[in-house]
Amino acid sequence: MGASSSGELRFATSRYQQPLRHDRHLCKGPMLTSILLPASKPPRARFSETRQANLLASLAFVLGLGIGMVIVVSIDRVQASERQRKLTETAAAHGALVQQLVNRTLSITYAMAVVLREHPTDLASIEQLSGELLPLYSGVDNVQLAPGGVVRNVFPATAHQGPVGHDLLNDPQSREEAELAMAAHDLHIAVPAQLRQGKPGFVGRYPVFIADNRGSQHFWGFVSAVVLLDTVKDIGQFDYLKQQGLAYHLWRTHPVTGKPQTLLRSAAPVTEASATTSIGVPRGRWQLTVSPVDPDAFFNSTRVTGSLLAALIAAAIAALIRSMLMRPVELAQMVRRSTRALEIANHHLKQQATHDSLTGLGNRIRLEHDLNLSIGNGQHQSVQFAVMLLDLDDFKSINDSLGHRAGDAMLQEVAQALERCVRTMDAIYRLGGDEFVIVLNQLGDVDVAGATARKILAAVAQLHLIQGQQIQLTTSLGVVIYPQDASDAESLLSLADVAMYRAKKSGRNQMAFFSPALDHAAQTRLQLVDQLREAVKTEAFELHYQAKVDIASGRTIGAEALLRWKHPVRGLVSPAEFIPLAEETGLIVSIGEWALRTACIQAMSWSRSLDMWLTIAVNLSAKQFQDPALLEKVRQALACSGLPASRLELEITESMMMHKPDEAAATMRALRQLGVHLAVDDFGTGYSSLGYLSRFPIQCLKIDRSFVQNVPDSRADSTIARTIVSLGKSLGLTVVAEGVETQAQLDFLQQHGCHIAQGYLLGRPLESGQFIEQLCGRNIRTGRER
Repeated sequence: MGASSSGELRFATSRYQQPLRHDRHLCKGPMLTSILLPASKPPRARFSETRQANLLASLAFVLGLGIGMVIVVSIDRVQASERQRKLTETAAAHGALVQQLVNRTLSITYAMAVVLREHPTDLASIEQLSGELLPLYSGVDNVQLAPGGVVRNVFPATAHQGPVGHDLLNDPQSREEAELAMAAHDLHIAVPAQLRQGKPGFVGRYPVFIADNRGSQHFWGFVSAVVLLDTVKDIGQFDYLKQQGLAYHLWRTHPVTGKPQTLLRSAAPVTEASATTSIGVPRGRWQLTVSPVDPDAFFNSTRVTGSLLAALIAAAIAALIRSMLMRPVELAQMVRRSTRALEIANHHLKQQATHDSLTGLGNRIRLEHDLNLSIGNGQHQSVQFAVMLLDLDDFKSINDSLGHRAGDAMLQEVAQALERCVRTMDAIYRLGGDEFVIVLNQLGDVDVAGATARKILAAVAQLHLIQGQQIQLTTSLGVVIYPQDASDAESLLSLADVAMYRAKKSGRNQMAFFSPALDHAAQTRLQLVDQLREAVKTEAFELHYQAKVDIASGRTIGAEALLRWKHPVRGLVSPAEFIPLAEETGLIVSIGEWALRTACIQAMSWSRSLDMWLTIAVNLSAKQFQDPALLEKVRQALACSGLPASRLELEITESMMMHKPDEAAATMRALRQLGVHLAVDDFGTGYSSLGYLSRFPIQCLKIDRSFVQNVPDSRADSTIARTIVSLGKSLGLTVVAEGVETQAQLDFLQQHGCHIAQGYLLGRPLESGQFIEQLCGRNIRTGRER
């Protein structure tokens, strides 16, 4: 490979392109000649055969043409169905972008309403809060306060103040939709044709009701968020539709008149060959209709081309039949043509056996063959070469979220990007899945490998447009040098894999050259995986328990179960070291099942020995949450321990809920039907979507420790923590603060109404016996203090 005269090995087909030889002996010999060349016939017989051949050829042409037209019509229908499917996917993709924008931007009204209910007259604090929240809700042009229905304040102060003084309840253009919002006690979207600041947009109005001392609800006014339609057009990527030759129409049914109301439309009108997707917005739905600007142009050209092709094929069949009937001697030529076709087919089979069908790159078989050639050339000519192993980072999420079609398109994009990064003498291979190998031949300087690797990282990390969506991807890359690191193909690939794994561990989108230290790390990792598998078999784990304390009373009301590995040599191993490895290998499902079962048994044991009930919280991993058998495993853990379902709390993260929100919501509803409580762990670090929060049947929010550790000193973290507490209380949720380590943090949380605290100030994670001693001591002291 390294010493190939052409050096072109990217597709490496020349080695198999042997010249096809005609067998000159095929037509020699009297016997074969007598078979293929029959005796001559009289002129009348030949004329009769000619007329018969012409008649059969004509019939064949008519029959072939009829079959061809049927095929053309069928293909046209299939293509029309495929175009409609792609059009539907395009409408759905752009509709999803609009839906995300609307739900995300209008969520700011909920947060503002929470603060208004607590401090309806403190406009300075409200203006300060709006200044802190607006950067978090990109896309919102301004926020308006309308006490009594009259706009009095527009934030930020730099925004257009034209709406100030606008009486929403007395203006005929705004009164009916404002009254709808008041009647529903919920967010309502109004779409005025032209905003008072002179630009088209829509307004999300949230009615604020404040309870008096007797509990009666009184209308305070509106909190409104304004979003310009230019923002919708940009975020929804409508210009991309125009570039694709598509017309669009974004509209809704007016909630009062019932008539269609246009929000956005392209200059070109929408045609009948269209697809419409429904967009879910607060208390209503919008519609996005997409169609080709000129659908008939392609359809007519397809039919004409297909008809001509069918006629040509039918004519060819007729000519072939006539030729067969009129010239039997052509049988010998057909044999030769068939032989050639078989040789070509054999070449294609060889090509398929050594190349990847999706990208056209060499596959593993071709890689091993070429590597052995390069090694042989390197031994004779004393040259070095580099082997790079690439693995795309988190490629599975593309297949899961966009489908395998998008995944295949992305792999083809990556293959093309790699070809632009290497020299003509280098070779690229796809091993399968999301793994690629690059061989840099005739490597004079190792620095060339490093420069090429950095070029590849930058090329893969570019934004890729797949099915109308911009996707950013990264890769991890390991490099090994021949003969410096290894001298055989198997070792080269194995050590490149070791270096690639080190690159992934360094944070992804990284490259790493192999070194003996990496080999030792790989061996250590393999050893740790084997030990972890053995630990699963022997259940060599234990749970430590950290107290969850009611802030108001100071009493312990529950505990969180935290996993530890009892290593036979190293003692207790931190979960930060083995949990990622368990996730990667899939062992976390078995480990999590053991932890769930053990925690339930322990909680039930405490209730019997202490004559008191404690709620036990157990963390679920992403793989556990996606396990189809999760519901049955939870049911078995409760049945085996006898623990009431209401005393079990399962903690899941925001990213687990938002990975596939519809499936996640269904799983959570099934768990709630068992009676189990559900908590959102590390809230505030993931999506933090206020609009989506109400979709999930949760009972508890856990404020992430990163927001707690800097209160009350950090103004920003204090605002976020206070907002999360207020939000949780307004939704009727229990709010838990993690990582409480100082009395000042606890006092801040108590001042703002947080329900439960957890952290080193209140108790470190302890094994069961020590936890019971701590629990009894705290509750006794609390009882004395009271």
